Amino acid sequence: HRPLAPRRARAAVRIDRRFAEPIGSTAYALKILEEMAAQAGDRLAERGEGGRRFEAVFFRSDGLAFPLRVETSLPVRDAPAILRLMRERIDALSDPIDPGFGFDMLRLTVPQAEKLAPTQLALEGGEARRQDSVAALVDRLSIRAGRARIQRLAPCDSHIPEQAQLALPAVEPRAPEPWQQPGDAAAEPGDPPMRPLHLFDPPQPIEVVALLPDGPPHRFRWRRALHDVTRYEGPERIAPEWWHASDGATAGDAIGRTRDYYRVEDARGRRYWIFRHGLQGAETPHPVWYIHGLFA
Repeated sequence: HRPLAPRRARAAVRIDRRFAEPIGSTAYALKILEEMAAQAGDRLAERGEGGRRFEAVFFRSDGLAFPLRVETSLPVRDAPAILRLMRERIDALSDPIDPGFGFDMLRLTVPQAEKLAPTQLALEGGEARRQDSVAALVDRLSIRAGRARIQRLAPCDSHIPEQAQLALPAVEPRAPEPWQQPGDAAAEPGDPPMRPLHLFDPPQPIEVVALLPDGPPHRFRWRRALHDVTRYEGPERIAPEWWHASDGATAGDAIGRTRDYYRVEDARGRRYWIFRHGLQGAETPHPVWYIHGLFA
């Protein structure tokens, strides 16, 4: 058998800069790297793209190489922004870059690039500028704290509330489809949200008084405080994921029970998202209640 020789994907942009005399200053090498970043930005602009990953390599005259890699949450091709992230990466290194006898070559590559649409810079371009500012902050925090520490939520294909989102690194490519909450299509402007922004993981158990076994909550106790329900909406029934029955779950198991959700408001105007877990008689003799989230 012949050994496999994997081929690396060709970078969208690659720029090399060689020097007749080695450069003995990292600060001066970064100035040259900024010029290379501007050149890379021009090439990306010709293609209507922006970089998502940038790699810089500092080659020393004695053969040692110092690679730097940065990622961005949105496509960019602005040289000062790229260099700012490179400086953040250098500052985050446990061992600083040592020029030794000097750098005789610099290399800048853009392994990953995406389409970058033109943005409005004036008049009504405030939202675009805010989005860019947030993205720049996310990029810098991801470098300082670590890629896995700065996260965002991405939608998942599940109707179970706590499984409808997945935590991903904030610099991961974004989902092409916008986030849609249940009931968004039928909601009118000004209507209260169908889902709370604050979810408890896991849902917290509560004691509920209901006038009927399968009726809405009349009063509930949570964290030793008693709450009188003045208004409610529901129930919104969420069936279990029946296809998990093949993994050993049955209708009597907690994972296989139906949930009846209510949006309730207490006498002090605070709104909660609570649910009854299990259908009385059909799934369990004694359904239990949980509070799953808080509305702002």
